[in-house]
Amino acid sequence: MNKRNLAVLAAMTVIGGSGLTGAALAAPRPLASQTQAAAALPAPAELTGEAVDQRALLDWSHVAGARDYLVIDVTRSDAGRVVGSTSGTSWTSPRLPLSTPAYSFVVVARDSAKKQGARSQAVQVFPGGQPSTPATMPTEPTTTPTEPTTTPTEPTTTPTEPTTTPTEPTTTPTEPTTTPATEPEPEPERSVTHPTRVWGYENATSLLPDPWDEVHSLRPDAQGVTTENPYPGSPRTAFFTVHPGDTGWNGTTGTLRSEVRDSIADSGDVEPGDEQYWAWSTFFPADFDWDERGQFLIFTQWHQTANSGNPNVHFWSDVDENLMLDVRGGTGGRVAGDAQYAETFDLGLIDKGAWNDLTVRFVWSPDPATGLIEVWHQGEKVLSENVANLYADQSVYIKQGIYSAAGTSRSHHLQHAPIGFGPTLESVASLNVLHRPAG
Repeated sequence: MNKRNLAVLAAMTVIGGSGLTGAALAAPRPLASQTQAAAALPAPAELTGEAVDQRALLDWSHVAGARDYLVIDVTRSDAGRVVGSTSGTSWTSPRLPLSTPAYSFVVVARDSAKKQGARSQAVQVFPGGQPSTPATMPTEPTTTPTEPTTTPTEPTTTPTEPTTTPTEPTTTPTEPTTTPATEPEPEPERSVTHPTRVWGYENATSLLPDPWDEVHSLRPDAQGVTTENPYPGSPRTAFFTVHPGDTGWNGTTGTLRSEVRDSIADSGDVEPGDEQYWAWSTFFPADFDWDERGQFLIFTQWHQTANSGNPNVHFWSDVDENLMLDVRGGTGGRVAGDAQYAETFDLGLIDKGAWNDLTVRFVWSPDPATGLIEVWHQGEKVLSENVANLYADQSVYIKQGIYSAAGTSRSHHLQHAPIGFGPTLESVASLNVLHRPAG
């Protein structure tokens, strides 16, 4: 159901974000002076590209030692702009505007320290289709006709009129019998069946440095990777815990945190008009009970570039364990409560004691006339609304875990299965194994 509850927003002005400091709980990393500089990774080879449904589909060969890959749009400059990242060897863009007939991309591998290697050769993609080669024009004759060398003489006798009337030709010229060449059959379109990026835990023993960039938590044991209660197809999942009184991470007060975040580039570096689908599953224990009325327990959010203010989009639980969604955009996004547009949606009850499959479609925009958000919960579409979901002149990064108000008297524990995004609903369907979303 899609009932709006704008009154909740006034009670949530404390929500914000901040950067990572030395208080974060990753294991200490060695100083640069203690490690030998690693050689730069080579360029990805065999880069190919094609346009499918106005999107660029790129594929390349794996680079040994690569953590992930950045895709760089070099259409307008050699320096280019990072437009995506993936841990695999393929990438699919959002829909490309046809106002630019051709786009050029390069790919670069990053090592475990996120140091970039050499760039690949550029590949060109035509979102409106490959330009056709013009037909061969007939060539002009290469020899110049010569003028006659003798002057014709006038006849000395008067020509007589012909005595017979010339007859019309009795045969009709025939049309050429050659059949024109047939056009080649168009190749069938390839559907996008895999995510652009996944934060997975199958081979992880901790949350840092892979798959996540940062941990925000007061306790080192408040989050990690577990094999207990696995999600189907994922033998390991991430767990997050908060306890009453666990305030003070990075100097913050009034909130409890046990969460992870990644970079804007890894989250897709979205701009107005970009379309993304995200999918994951969150497990809420049977005894889950959010007990602070009028306050929040956020478990997944997309936060604006500024590490302050209310996030663009976040999923949370209210005191009745309803699945709630806040969406903001337009101007603002610098301090709490300054969003030009803000909406709250009640999406129905959370399924306690179960994995909750969630899929979200974004058309990112600071304008409510062109922005869109759609949500599937347990395979059922529960929301489709035009909203402003992006702050002007800002992008977003992904955060997940638990971020709550500090007045709770209970400990809270959640699990998250792998999360990822892609350009189509089909591309992220594999991340919702229990309840695949219907279109």
